[in-house]
Amino acid sequence: MAYLTNRLNIKPRLSPLLFLLAALLSAPSLANMPILKGIGGDFSLQSSKGGEVRLSDFKDKVVMMFFGYTNCADICPTTMAHISQLVNKLSPEQRARVQVLFISIDSDYDTPTHLNKYLSYFDPSFIGLVDSREKIDEVAALYNADYVKLAEEKVTTEYKKLSLEDKGADGKKAQAQQGYLYSHTAKIFVLDGQSRVRGFFYTGTPLAEMQQQIESLL
Repeated sequence: MAYLTNRLNIKPRLSPLLFLLAALLSAPSLANMPILKGIGGDFSLQSSKGGEVRLSDFKDKVVMMFFGYTNCADICPTTMAHISQLVNKLSPEQRARVQVLFISIDSDYDTPTHLNKYLSYFDPSFIGLVDSREKIDEVAALYNADYVKLAEEKVTTEYKKLSLEDKGADGKKAQAQQGYLYSHTAKIFVLDGQSRVRGFFYTGTPLAEMQQQIESLL
């Protein structure tokens, strides 16, 4: 009888190793977003908010970074709208720790002022970055963000999904009505609070998956 009583009073115990494994499996995992080696690095460019900024200025924030241009007719506005939907799903506290950067590959057309107006259609907190062709090329090389000008001839910009009225002091349009077309990467680069590349999103990435990954880095 004592034997049976002792058996009934036995409480199952997890070994420390099993306990640790259970904790890891139940916690948000970063395994899906490993630190990617050989890609990324600090840089400085002109900001749509004014002045020059460095990537390291956003230390301790999760950064989503996209290379595009405002004359892009399809993937750029679609991607920025997708990112905007993601950001709106985050809590105010989480949003304060996330920064979206849009790096323009079209330094011939895009200006900081124009970028600011363009991005304000998606979210006022989004920051546009642009600079000389040489500096943009350097940043693109750091992140293996391939892009190429499709032709040397300019085309009309009337096809744009977003029509922005950039006017100068005289009331006339200051923005050129023609621009170049580019082919460029569709990756959304995801960087952690130490500016390390952790992975990529795309316009087709489900919002729930994106939210889970971003929250795991916060």
